Order: sequence, then C-alpha cells, then structure tokens
Amino acid sequence: MRKFLLHFFLMFMTLTISGSVYAQNKEIKGKVVAADDGMSLPGATVFIKGTKEGVQTDLDGNYSIKVKGNETVLVFEFMGFNTVEKKVGTQSVVNVSLAEATEMIDEVVITTGYEKLSKRTFTGAVSTISEKELKVDGVADVSRMIEGKAAGVSVQNVTGTFGSAPKITVRGSSSILGDTKPLWVIDGVVQEDIVNVSFQDLASGNSETLLSSAIAGLNSNDVVSIEILKDASATSIYGSRAMNGVVVITTKSGIKDSPMRINYTMENAIRTVPSYAQYDILNSQENMSILQEMSGKGLLEYPDVVQNRYGGVYNLLARSMGQVNPDGSFVVNNFNSDKNKFLQPYEMANTNWFKELFRPSITQNHTLSFSGGGKNNAYFTSIGYYTDPGWTIADQVRRLTINTKNTFFVTDKFNLSFGVNFSNRDQKAPGSYSSKTDVVNGGSSRDFDINPFSYALNTSRTLRAYDANGNYEYYRMNWAPFNVLNELENNEIDMNVKDIKAQIDAEYKILPKLTYNGSASVRYAMSKRDHNIYEGSNVVGAYNANETTIVNKQNIFLYQDPNDPDGIKVPVLPEGGIRYRHNNNLLAYNVRNSISYKDVFADKHELEAFVGTEMRSVDRNYDYLSAFGLQFNKGYVPYTDPRLLEKIISDGGSYYEFDEERERTVGFFGKASYIYDNRYILSLTGRYDGSNRQGDSNASRWLPTWTVSGKWNAKQEKFLLDNETISNLSFRGSYGLTATAGPATNALAIYKSMITDRQFTGEREPGLEIKELQNGDLTWEKQHELNVGFDLGLWNNRVQLVVDAYERKAFDLIDVVTTSGIGGQKSKLGNNADMTTKGIEVALTTRNISTPDFNWTTTINASYYDQEITKLQNISRVIDLVGPTGGNVVGRARNSIYSYQFTGLNGEGLPTFVLADGVTNNVYGANFQDRNDITGYLKYEGSVEPNKSLGITNTFSYKNWSLNVFIVASGGNKIRLNPDFKGAYTDLDVFTKSFQNRWINPGDEHITDIPTIASAWQIANYGSSNISKAYNTYNYSDARIVDGGFVRLKDVSLSYEFPDLLKKQLKLSNFSLRATASNPWLIYADKKLNGQDPEFFRSGGVAMPVTTQYTLTLNVGF
Repeated sequence: MRKFLLHFFLMFMTLTISGSVYAQNKEIKGKVVAADDGMSLPGATVFIKGTKEGVQTDLDGNYSIKVKGNETVLVFEFMGFNTVEKKVGTQSVVNVSLAEATEMIDEVVITTGYEKLSKRTFTGAVSTISEKELKVDGVADVSRMIEGKAAGVSVQNVTGTFGSAPKITVRGSSSILGDTKPLWVIDGVVQEDIVNVSFQDLASGNSETLLSSAIAGLNSNDVVSIEILKDASATSIYGSRAMNGVVVITTKSGIKDSPMRINYTMENAIRTVPSYAQYDILNSQENMSILQEMSGKGLLEYPDVVQNRYGGVYNLLARSMGQVNPDGSFVVNNFNSDKNKFLQPYEMANTNWFKELFRPSITQNHTLSFSGGGKNNAYFTSIGYYTDPGWTIADQVRRLTINTKNTFFVTDKFNLSFGVNFSNRDQKAPGSYSSKTDVVNGGSSRDFDINPFSYALNTSRTLRAYDANGNYEYYRMNWAPFNVLNELENNEIDMNVKDIKAQIDAEYKILPKLTYNGSASVRYAMSKRDHNIYEGSNVVGAYNANETTIVNKQNIFLYQDPNDPDGIKVPVLPEGGIRYRHNNNLLAYNVRNSISYKDVFADKHELEAFVGTEMRSVDRNYDYLSAFGLQFNKGYVPYTDPRLLEKIISDGGSYYEFDEERERTVGFFGKASYIYDNRYILSLTGRYDGSNRQGDSNASRWLPTWTVSGKWNAKQEKFLLDNETISNLSFRGSYGLTATAGPATNALAIYKSMITDRQFTGEREPGLEIKELQNGDLTWEKQHELNVGFDLGLWNNRVQLVVDAYERKAFDLIDVVTTSGIGGQKSKLGNNADMTTKGIEVALTTRNISTPDFNWTTTINASYYDQEITKLQNISRVIDLVGPTGGNVVGRARNSIYSYQFTGLNGEGLPTFVLADGVTNNVYGANFQDRNDITGYLKYEGSVEPNKSLGITNTFSYKNWSLNVFIVASGGNKIRLNPDFKGAYTDLDVFTKSFQNRWINPGDEHITDIPTIASAWQIANYGSSNISKAYNTYNYSDARIVDGGFVRLKDVSLSYEFPDLLKKQLKLSNFSLRATASNPWLIYADKKLNGQDPEFFRSGGVAMPVTTQYTLTLNVGF
C-alpha cells in the first residue's frame, strides 16, 4: 500500500506540475492590504485585465503573477472592498491598498454544492464559515469545529472519541425515529455514512459509533469554507434528502497561471489528565468507612463475598482468611484487629485511577500542500498525517489523508477537473460490548465494560493497581480475577478504515449564455473492526470460572446442557480467546448532469435557470463473525467445541451474520430565478425523486419537492441608495416542501434464520423469523417550511445583522405502529406522526475598533426554537421516557424526559414515590414497562435536546499579534444525573460525596433525601428485585434531574505573524505561530452536576469526554 501511494503521488505531481512550466516575460510580486488599517488581505484576487489568468493572495496578502509586458494592467479585487486597477509598467513590485466598499453584498458567493450564487441574488437562509473562522487547532474532526459558529446549528459533544460524531441538528430535530443529522456534502458530492448509527445511539459508546462521523477522513487544513443551508429555499435542490439541513464543504484548489506554493502546517497538542478534584468522588478513607457500614449490615459476609460475582478488598480479605501459611497459621486470623490491619493499606491507598489509566500524550497533525497552475491548468495536492498515541493507555489513532485536485482548461469553453481523496485510519480502543437495558428493573449495563474514564469514576479508590511487590493486584469480576491494567492489555478493539473517492467535473460553455456542467464520482470505503479478547483476559476467565458449586450455578458464562437443565454446568472455552470481527463496506456512485442559462435584458432584467438529472447508487455490506477458542499465540489455530456454538445460539446470539443494503435513487431537478433591477428576486425550485427505499407503489417511491422564494434588496431603492448609515438592507422569504427517506429500508418483509427455542436438543430445528414486516405503503417523511428574514448592514457594514424566523411542519414522520399481530409481529413502522417547530436565529458581526494598529471584531450567533409533537400513535413505555435520552409524547418536544415524583425517604431510609396506583410512599419501585396513562403520574421535566444556543467570538489584533476568544452557551434542556444509586453495592464501587449525607439513623428522613444503603435484611424482606427497582426508580426520579444549560470558554488562541523582513530573509511567503487552549473553562453549569459534563453521557464502551487541550501550531509557506 505504501509503495502504491508513493508511486501514485509521484505520478500525480509529475502530471500536474508539468502543466505549469510555461515561459513568461516578467514576474510581478506584491502585497495587498486594507487601506484603513494596513492589515493584509488573504484570498484577494489578482488577475490580468481582459483575461481569466489570475492568482490569489496568501495568508499574508502576498501574491506573485507572471505577465507578458509593461502594458499589462492588473485588477485587484476583494470582498467588501473597492476594485483597483494598476498598470505594471517597469515595476517588479506592485503593492496595493484597497479601500472598503460601501456595498459588499455583490461580492459574497454562496456555494450550494450545485451552483455558486451571489449573495445579492441568494434567497435562502445560510450560514457561511470561512477557513479562518472554522479552524480550531488540535481538533481533527471538522464536524466539531462548527459549534457556536452558525445560528440555528446545535452541536452536542456527547463523545470526544476520534471517529465518533457529535450530535448535530439544524433548527432542531425533524424526525421521530429517523436520522436527524444534516446532510454532509464535500465539493458537491454527498458524503454517505459507512454505518447508519441512529441519532440516539451516538451517545451509546457502542463500538460502531467509531464509524459514525461521515467526514472523519477529511483533513481540516484542506477546507476553504463551509456553508450551512438551513431553510427550504437553500436546501430544496437536494430534494428528498435535505429535511435536516445541508452542510456544504468546499476544499482547496489550485490557481491558474501561478507559481508553485508549498505550505507546511504542524499542530502539536497535549491533553490534560482528568483530576478527582473535578468530581465529587470519595477518597479511600471515606470509601472504606462506607464499606465497613456495609459489612455491619451483612452485605460483605463470608463466604458470600468469596463466591459473589464481584469482589474488592473484602473479597481479598476473605480469601486471605482462608489461606494458610507454611507454618500452618492463617494468613489473616478472624479477629477484628487482624482484619483491620489487613484493610489498613487499602484504606490509605487513595489510588488515582486517572493517573494509572490516562497520560498527557502529545497528538500531532502534519499537513504538507502544493498548489499552483500553468497557462492551461491548476493543481492542489495535500498530504496529512495525524497521530494520537492515546489519551488513555488503551486508545490510539493514526490517520493518513491525501487530497488531490487538478483542473485542465482545455479550451476557452471547456475545462475538466479531476480529484482524488484518500484516507487510511488505524485505531485502537478498549474492548467493548454493546450496552443493554433491563426493562424490568430499569437499570442499564454493559458486560465487561473497561472504559478507562468510566472505570476511574466508578471504581473504589481503596483498590490498588499493584500489590506490595509491584505486581498487578487482582480483584474479582464476573467470578474471575480482574485487574483493569491487565484487562486493557488483553481486551482491545483494533480497527482499520480505508476510504477513497475519485471525482471528475466538467464544464462546457455551449453558447455564451448556455453552460453544461457534469459531475461523476465513485467512493469505496471499507472498515475492519476486530474485538480481540486474549486468553489472559477477565472475559476468558469468566467463561472458565467454576471453582465452587455456588459459582457453577451462578455463572451465566458456563455451558448448560439443554437436555440436562439441572445438571452441572461446564466450561467450554478451556483454550484460546475470542475474536468478534465486524466488516463494513460502502460503494457509492453519483452522476449529475445539468444545463444552466443566464441572460440580462435591457440592463434591468436578469434570468437564471438550470435543469438537470442525478443518479445515485449506494451499496452497504456488513458481515460479522464470532471466533471462540481462537489461539492467538499459536498461529490463530481455533480450539473447537460444538457446545460453544450451541451456547452462542441458546443465548440468542449468532456466530455469523451477513447483511446487504442496496439503495438506488434518481432525481430530476430545476430552478429558475428572475431579478429585476437588482431589487426584486423571485426564485422557483423543484425536484422529483424516486427511491427503492420506500414502498413498492409509485405514490410511495416518487416524491416532488419544491420551493418558492423571494428577496427585496431595499438598499437599491432610490430612497436608500444614498443613505450613508444603511449600507445594506434586504428582506427574504421562502416556503417549500422538503423530505427525507426515514429509518426504514425495506418494502418487502425481511426474514432471518433462527433455531427454535426448545428445551431438548433433539426437538430444536432451524427456521425463519420475521425481522421486519413488509412496508409496502411506507413513504417519505416530509416537511413544509416557512422562512422570513432580513439582512442589515450599517455604517459601511461595520455592523452586520442577519435575522431569520421560521416555522416547520413535519408530517408523515415514521414511527412504530401497533398491529393486530396478524403477520407475525405486533408492531411495524408507519407514517403516522407529525411535529411542528418554530424558531428564530440572529447573527451579528460588529467591527468595534478599526485603526492602523489595533482592531477588535465581535461575532454573535444566537438561536431559539420551540417544538411540539402534534400527532403520534405509538405510546411510549415508562423506561423510554425516564431514561437519559428521553422519549416522545404528543404535546411535547422530541426526546422529552420525565421523572418519577420522589416523595422522600421512609423510616427505614428507603426511597418512596408516587406510582401508577396513585399511592404515595411506595417502596417497591416502579413498573418500567407500563404504558397506561403514564404521563398522569410522571412529572414532565423538558427535552434532553437544547433549544437555545449561543456563540460569541471576539478577535483582537495588534500589529502582528492576534487574540481570539470564543465562548459557547447552550440551554433549554434537562439532564439525567448519572445513576449512582443501586439496590446492592459491592466493595468494588466508589461512592460520591452525596453519600456522606445518606440516611443512617431513624429520623434522618427528615433532614436528607439520600437513601440508605439497603441492608441484607431489607433486601431479603422486600426482595432483591424490588429493592433494585426502588433504587433505579430513585435514579429516574425528579431528585436526579438537573438543568442542562452551560456556558463554556471553548477556545482561546494567540497568534503571531513574523515580520515581512524576516520572511524575506528566510525566503518564506508566510511564517506564523499560534497557541490555542481548547475547553479551558466551564464558566457555568448546574451545581448539582458535581463535575458531570453537561454534554457528555458517561455511557462507557468507547465513549470518552472532550477534555482541555493545549495546542501549538506552526505554519510555514514557501
């Protein structure tokens, strides 16, 4: 692979650079700056008058262009500034100062992915983020960079793990069960997801979330700009895929007839190790006092503590009491003094699990780019390498990216562009199984969870990583020895992702007013995700734990002969380990053809129109294999035992799975715009899409979408044309229909193989079961959207204000439909839900101070929306509404969260509630599967999705120095606190500081709402299941809900641009250093969070929070 990439790169560079070797008579150099403050203007256009030959200035405003003689006239243009023309003459250096224009609206270009439009004629709602505004040093995923930088766009960093996508919504969620993520488009081509991970599951921590980011293979240093299309007018050209908004990314290109430029960027970042000072976790002494209370309550008694599934220091104590020294004496005598002496080192251990599991490693991101062009071509090539040795001892990332673009100007009428994007990612993560929810008792869990962050916050600090001799000290988990350091060495996820896309674009000017555009792309992505569990792991140990009769009965990982259900269980994994392999492949084609027409009549009438077709094909293949008994150290020779397969099947699993998804879509689209006298714009857009993902009837599979929009450029009216205060004023409006395909992918029924669940082996037989019922009438999810807005510029655009208000009415949303049961299942999917969203967005930019040496600019983005589900057939269960992700109820917002009403503690310190029967002081917990009038006794708290967002950026520049301060805020949502309370604790558990206020003695129920640690007597008296339900009910009560609003100092950066004289001496075009602090300060959050991050769900698995990071960036250009 390396040889192939090297040969490919050399071949490409030879091809592209060769086009630039054209002899010219003269080279002109210079710098373009702003007239008012002398600041350089990067990205200004310099071209030879009367030709298309031109260049752009670099980050320092410098340019270099070849001309043919002294009579050549250069034209200098920059958005928001007056155009300047200069004759070259005999000069070799031409420096230019541009004065700010009174109007900048004509200069702004909006890229939709289908066309480039002037801001003057664009009628939709869009947020544009430039390269300079977007870039956050040290952050590898572009999707995380847009937080707070676009009004109406919400970004929740529910996980910070590389490859895992944040939760992003544009103007709130638009679907009940379907995908609510925006559509990602790179250089005009939709970026398909390798794996379809639902919006809810993004925070799950399951290993498939490592593939949930559609743009994880994109190098952020290759991005020029991002346009976020928000309303129906802006998104309608994407038709049936645009209901959730569209994020259009434009990457860098070369410039025709310009010398080669080489640019190198290096980012070195270091992340801070978490500290217990940030969390309300008890130290080892405080924790030991609670363990002693538990012992006094009969919860840590011998011999139970020896044979229980989990065990910590008291398990070690009990085992030591049963061990004999060579002289015949017990290692620990059964005296309180001896037991206290044994426990004392653990009481004083105060283990810092963060220091054991985390490290302040340095991530590096290197980008080397080449750009330029000849008389008939332009080229750009970048190579990026990102490496992260791991924030924890269990994770690691290496990513290689190659991005190439080559444009050939074949004739004056025809040009052809070819580009290739390639990325290769190798990633390691802690071994992880999928999470599961106990719908009876209400708890959620994950088998063998070794997530370092969760482990550090959930594990007692009385435990030690090493014993007195410096060896790993093992405790008990799943009836087998466990040490987290050993487990992370022997239980890992190893993943590789390869992604390559080739794209060709053509433009041919058929007539002066008629142009053809064509685009074709093919993308292939493959991922291999291996969960390797070696023989020395706790997992393999659990499959062999069989030390006593009690353990034999309890251990669910042993094999039980179905023909002898009362017989003794046996281990069936005596040799080897386990490998779970998941392979995901994506093959996507996209072909688009369009013809555009543009004409001007009588200098006042402009007509723009284009029509086209688009065909799209997406194939997703998935296969899964579980290899038990794989001997990793013996050439991967498997140990085979037929009972292993029998156990997998009897547990409801499978040892092999294969799935195929074929998606075919065809679309016909058109758009027409009429502009009168630069004042009035009317635009019509329509698209007709067909897809095989919908039902089998034409009415279901085909859908027309459309938009009508208009704009009034009031500044062009005579009564405002000469107004010096108002430099821009326009009003916009649009109304249209957009859609999305929804979560279902089948019109016909889907079946899967199964083995009948019967007691005796001889009675079992293979069969088929229904995975999904047929959905012949299932159709698109649809949405009508009304948007009105205005754009205002004051005092030569020193103040710029954009305001949009909208109303969305989503209908035919897909949700679960209860059936009569005929056909084999009691539920299926149907278009039976509606939802309304109303909101407002404000974007404000002000140039507060502007002098030759000092400038201060402020940008504010704010948004708010209100949402209501107006129609819903499915009735949620209690567990769906009280869980941390919330559920759906008519009259409320999507993903609303409810709580049980906590009524205090009883005289025994047990929590009580108002439950379905209306009786208070119920100590037996709730029925988490109840559906009957549950909102009558549950308390509505709010939505878990924030409906308020704010981003504030202040940029200060003084001469060569620049300081950027970025603050984000979010609110309007509720958060379920971490489930810290259990019906039965173990000596592995850590306790929060709230336990210091727990109920201990009768009467404490009047002064605290923290329940007691249930005693062995209470568990026996009320039943372990009831106690478990009671404490889970407490976790889901209104005592455990907090406000989700927060204010965070997101980024602070200080940069220095080295003086021109030094750059000239070093023969550099640009040379800068920048220091950045990311997430340095959580300014405000609900105090009840006690260190819990308001954005991050402590879900375990592969999920890790976004932490504080410090980055140093070097940028050098030649």
